[in-house]
Amino acid sequence: MAKNSGDIILRDRMEFDLDGSGNRDTVYGRIDLSSYISVPQKKGLAIKQVFFQVREQNSGKLPNTGVWDWMVADELADANGSQGALKVVATTRAYENLSDVGIASPDVLCMREYISQTSPTDDGGGGATATVGTSYAYTDRFYGPMDLHPEGYTLVSDLLIGIAADTWLANTSATLEVDILIIAEEVKVTQERMNDMLQQAQDL
Repeated sequence: MAKNSGDIILRDRMEFDLDGSGNRDTVYGRIDLSSYISVPQKKGLAIKQVFFQVREQNSGKLPNTGVWDWMVADELADANGSQGALKVVATTRAYENLSDVGIASPDVLCMREYISQTSPTDDGGGGATATVGTSYAYTDRFYGPMDLHPEGYTLVSDLLIGIAADTWLANTSATLEVDILIIAEEVKVTQERMNDMLQQAQDL
């Protein structure tokens, strides 16, 4: 349910593939907002909240729920341990590589980072043959529109959803899905502000 009577709820779903090493080069999906944005009519979309949910398509481990398994290594862990990361961002600027994107990056509305790490434990004998178990650590960092743009962020163009991954071993050669839910409000944009935003877009 929308928070206010004038709020709009937007939903979309993207699919992306990981390679045999659990990697995914930066890729973008585009959310078409042309029904809500018009430069001649000075119509924009004020973004209030953005939510991401990563899902497993045709999940082998959790087939009844499709819940994404965040453990990057499980039985693939070795004596050196392993770590992986997956990043999802909402932005109006198509960065070539999401490794360049942080909370100070221009035109990024929100960002979510999933980080999973395994560390081997052993019986004190040392070496790979001493490994007898694995410990897991998981971090989920989210920076929302209110964190990155407390002054508010108004869109006058389509929204891009960027995804990248490093060594997410639990989903090698697999297809994942990310669901996106956006809460926004249609607003009027002054001509001066519209000119500023359009100029920023041309400078990309």
